[in-house]
Amino acid sequence: MAYAKDHLERAVEQQTIPPSILLDQVRRALETPLFRRPRRVEARHFISVYERMSTRNEAILELAKLDFSILQALYCEELRALTLWWEGLQLQDHLSFARDRMVEMHFWMLGVLFEPQYSYGRIVLTKFFTFISIFDDIYDSYSTLEESRLLTMAMERWDEQAAEHLPGYTKFFYRKVLATMKVIEKDLDSQGNKHADYVKKLLIDATKCYYNEAKWCEESDTPVTVEEHLRISVPSCCCMHVACLAFSVIGAGRDAIEWGMTYPKIMRASCTIGRVINDVASHEVTHLQLKIYAMFYFICFFQFMDKFGILLVL
Repeated sequence: MAYAKDHLERAVEQQTIPPSILLDQVRRALETPLFRRPRRVEARHFISVYERMSTRNEAILELAKLDFSILQALYCEELRALTLWWEGLQLQDHLSFARDRMVEMHFWMLGVLFEPQYSYGRIVLTKFFTFISIFDDIYDSYSTLEESRLLTMAMERWDEQAAEHLPGYTKFFYRKVLATMKVIEKDLDSQGNKHADYVKKLLIDATKCYYNEAKWCEESDTPVTVEEHLRISVPSCCCMHVACLAFSVIGAGRDAIEWGMTYPKIMRASCTIGRVINDVASHEVTHLQLKIYAMFYFICFFQFMDKFGILLVL
């Protein structure tokens, strides 16, 4: 792989590949490998590439365009339904700190299940991981450790009465989660899907992973090894939850779901990659935010000095 990449980069740099469709494809592959591209996004790109080929088959091209347009219309209909659901929750009025990532989550789930027959599965995945994103904000950025503990206990109880022991902002959210999951379980049952119980199990497990990570961060006062960090943080990246929930909504066998939940080697490897990529991206964003905060601090500082006529002596 490294050998091929090195030679392709050299060929592009030395312009040994003449301007052509091939050159465009090589540059695209060097920028983002094929396995990292969402298949439907790549399909749209390749339609444009195929149009430029002199050997193209017009019937195949027309069918490809029609297929893409039909699926795009289906995705838009899913987003319409999801938007109505999201606005109906009114979470922004109670959880102003939480990120609104519903559309982003739907796009992510297209990378998991893009086929038209899994439309409802995509909706379930999107709702599930929209909640996961909010749980992440609560555990990671907003709640105290005690509030996190209470929320985790309430999730394990899975009972509306457990909401009475929660802080106000999590009480409202908790009830919305239970109500949404109840509808999902009912819908899956009506479709003959026997795995509705796994939706609840996976959501509870995700909150426990977040709590374990929050507790570890709060109580750990010494530097840790990479191995210890990954032992705690790998489960909270929720890659296992993506795969197992996808298994559940498409009606895979219980053996496959249970196997995935045991973190076999292939699952743990995927989770580890997901965690490391997430940490790298988070570090870059945090580093940029610190630079911005520092810039604003110095601007305010010098404005204060200027306003009150204070001379800064270095």
